[in-house]
Amino acid sequence: MIRGEPLKVPVYRRIAPAAAALLIASCNPAQVTQSSAPPAQASDVRQTPAGGHPIGDKVSDDEYGEFLSRPEELASVPINDIGKSIRLSAGALALGRVVYQKNCAVCHGEDLKGRKEAHAPDLTDDEWRFSGDDLASGGVNKLPSDVEWTVRYGVRSGNPNARGVEADMLAFDPQYRNQHDLEDYGRVKTVTSAEIDDLAEYVLQLTGQQSNPAKAARGKALFLDNAKGNCFDCHEEDATGNPALGSTNLTRKDLFLYGSDKASIVESMTKGRRGVMPAFGDKLKPEELKAVSVYVFSQAAPEAPAAPNP
Repeated sequence: MIRGEPLKVPVYRRIAPAAAALLIASCNPAQVTQSSAPPAQASDVRQTPAGGHPIGDKVSDDEYGEFLSRPEELASVPINDIGKSIRLSAGALALGRVVYQKNCAVCHGEDLKGRKEAHAPDLTDDEWRFSGDDLASGGVNKLPSDVEWTVRYGVRSGNPNARGVEADMLAFDPQYRNQHDLEDYGRVKTVTSAEIDDLAEYVLQLTGQQSNPAKAARGKALFLDNAKGNCFDCHEEDATGNPALGSTNLTRKDLFLYGSDKASIVESMTKGRRGVMPAFGDKLKPEELKAVSVYVFSQAAPEAPAAPNP
């Protein structure tokens, strides 16, 4: 996603929860009983998603049917159509959370915010590493099918359909280049260690961190020099990243998966970065692939927050 542009959220994600809650309430009125328990605090109240079933609750057999789809029903439905149905949405969210916790939380965390030690991205923000497939918006609008593609094929997973195959963070020091990059760039060293240091100062400046103005100025020139640093070729001239390639928005340090301090930035430039996400297409059932993708899509921020720049 391009910085500053909101994630376009389908209408069903905004209205289905309320409609579903009213529908379920009309069929299953709450039983009022006397209790000595203290009143629930605001933080104790669970959010009810489409279908009226709390995502965190286990599903009992008698809940399936009119208001909650069975898992196997999802397999034959196009993933972008699941959100058009209250039943299918509820079933996908309930199943998706279980699949996520079992297969994805180890890297992305139980809260979906990404574990730093795993260098995994936050799945709850407004930033998608790769462009979507929506023709009308040129890939800006993201759909559940875009998430499903990533889950199914992975990122640099070795699958021919994986994302990020055509681009990674090139190691400026040739000794750290993989075979793919050696075939494309050889062993040519375009920048010195001192110039890498200047580039790092420019990146610090981009993120609002303390930097050396003189070094940052030289770093910016290298950033835009297509014969030396050539960083803009992937990260764009304004350094906000290219979603088609999955390159990082360098103006937001919260998006840096390998650290935003100077030492980490220098290491990224020197040794390169080649993050990998495994492909789950052969590990999950069709309904599980769709359910976990719908679940992850539902957790993303509907609007882009102001770029943090403390």
